[in-house]
Amino acid sequence: MRYPEEVVQEVLAMNDIVQVISGYVVLNQRSGNHVGLCPFHNEKSASFSVRQSEQFFYCFGCNVGGSVLTFIMKIENLDFVGALKVLADRVGYRLPEKEETVSAKQQRAAREISAELNKQAARFYFDYLYSDATDAVFARKYLEERGVHPTLAKKFGLGLSPSMWDGLIKHMSEVSPEKLVAAGLATQNRTDATKHYDRFRSRLMFPIIDPRNRVVGFGGRVMGGNDEAKYINTPETSLFHKSDNLYGLNLARKARTSELIVVEGYMDVLAMHQWGFTNAVGVLGTALNDSHVRLMKNAGCTSVVLIMDGDDAGIRATLRAIPALTKGGIKIKVLNISEQTSKEYSKAPKDPDEYLQLHGAAPLAAAIKNAKSHVAFQVKLEMDKFDLSTTDGRVGFTTEAAKLLATLPSAIETEAYVAEISKISDISPGAIFTEIDKQRGVVSTALQTTRRHMAQTSRTTHGIKKAREALLHLVLTQHTAAAALEHSGYIGAAELGGGLYAELLALAFANAAQDKQMSRTDIMSHFDSAEEHRSIVEIFIDQPMQHDKIAIEKTLNEAAFTIKRAWAISEMSNTENDQQALQALGLLARSKPQISI
Repeated sequence: MRYPEEVVQEVLAMNDIVQVISGYVVLNQRSGNHVGLCPFHNEKSASFSVRQSEQFFYCFGCNVGGSVLTFIMKIENLDFVGALKVLADRVGYRLPEKEETVSAKQQRAAREISAELNKQAARFYFDYLYSDATDAVFARKYLEERGVHPTLAKKFGLGLSPSMWDGLIKHMSEVSPEKLVAAGLATQNRTDATKHYDRFRSRLMFPIIDPRNRVVGFGGRVMGGNDEAKYINTPETSLFHKSDNLYGLNLARKARTSELIVVEGYMDVLAMHQWGFTNAVGVLGTALNDSHVRLMKNAGCTSVVLIMDGDDAGIRATLRAIPALTKGGIKIKVLNISEQTSKEYSKAPKDPDEYLQLHGAAPLAAAIKNAKSHVAFQVKLEMDKFDLSTTDGRVGFTTEAAKLLATLPSAIETEAYVAEISKISDISPGAIFTEIDKQRGVVSTALQTTRRHMAQTSRTTHGIKKAREALLHLVLTQHTAAAALEHSGYIGAAELGGGLYAELLALAFANAAQDKQMSRTDIMSHFDSAEEHRSIVEIFIDQPMQHDKIAIEKTLNEAAFTIKRAWAISEMSNTENDQQALQALGLLARSKPQISI
């Protein structure tokens, strides 16, 4: 449930966009605007512009833009309501309580309690690590020997759980053991329900912090010489789900890079950050999945380097990660760390931490830069399965490689890999292409036709999009244009394809009926997602403001005709054996509007 519109507008009015963004970006005044380096992508020259008069920002490099609310949503990785709360807290504005179901209130309260208890526990573990206790001295020495600088340990909030059974429970004696169990910090005795003990004992503690900077759980590495599991995590709670979190993401997103490095362990993440790879994150003992991909994309990630351990488990984990990343549209490179070593070392490093201890940062940076794409990685795995000195081996390898290439959307990328596979297998590129087409379930000629059709469709779609943006810009900024268009009945939600554009058209008609003018910031506040805000920015950023009646009418009619014609043609392609309907649609496709203001 959204907050009332007047509440949103009050919060926005109290947060000047230049003042807010200046807390994240160094801005310099230039030609009436404020400019700086974009925080959402790497750049050397400033393309990030903030227009104070319009309370609006836009980056001409990565095309991200919107209101102060959009900025907070993206920079802090928050949803609409979360960003609104940040801005409200910034100016001391008290947001009204929203209506919630009893169940929703209970769940939210449980999460808030767990987050607070985890925060207190993290402080307790942190303080204990830096105490004079014998096990604390040992733990600090261990970190020193592993190359973890005290500054880095404090940056990640590392701690130590005491070796006693109830150290945390005693420290948090004012909290009921049941609440500590619910938060995953304590465990109930199996035979005596009245007894409880600490879940984490004698372990180096790694707080797991979510994008909202809440301590949602912990990872614990055993420090004693017992037979317990080397690592344990917080169990599944109302707040913590290991498949929904990435270790170190709260710090990695501050690197302001579109590429993340994914490693397997807590110590690997620490080592990577220690050596300057501050965009590294770690999975929490689970396969990388769709939830992880959403987290990455919300952090601005468009490409990933998977640095896997060199064993079979590492290879399997990498292969499981590829489909989720591919589905999410994230570019993938793979680096097998065990293959990255010099001849003078008889033992290959098993993980990034060990590699960095042996070789340092520069060779790893070069290896990451030259890492193979996930396709090349998978092709290499297939190549290792076959004896390429035999005809059967070459055929088997090429067939499996063709299956991989059949999934590639890029014709250029496909051709490049076909050329490589042809050299390896000594099978002609034409035969490999035929096999790829076979795997895709199409014949070569049909595939080429499809490709040409897709290219033509892409150009047409782009033109329609521009026409829709031009029309929406007019009706959102000119009352008379909106009223004239609505009166004509020529364009409606269907012609605009529904969704956001249809909602904006309805908003323009409503504003015209009330003789109400809205700024672009006001318009964006009606929508919740940063993606919707970006689309609204695209409508405004490239369109000139028109005041001449003749020019407005000309643009309105041309844009409306382009949209109507495209809609009619689309409808004709979906209409069969109805000559009357086809004739009517054909007439619509040819008839130009005469919309007068």
